[in-house]
Amino acid sequence: MAMAMYKIRIIAAACITRYNNGEGDIDDIVDSYNMGAEDRALVMAEIYTRRPDIEATNV
Repeated sequence: MAMAMYKIRIIAAACITRYNNGEGDIDDIVDSYNMGAEDRALVMAEIYTRRPDIEATNV
């Protein structure tokens, strides 16, 4: 079962902040949260919605 959308938005915002601080590429940052595939896809979609300039490296 997927996480609640407010949690997805919080994690996406945290990932964007970490990306902006230069902690690595977006895939490594999202993977560090150890989520299931469904939640990861939702977080990535939220990230791309907020910041379309960020591109995944593990496409």
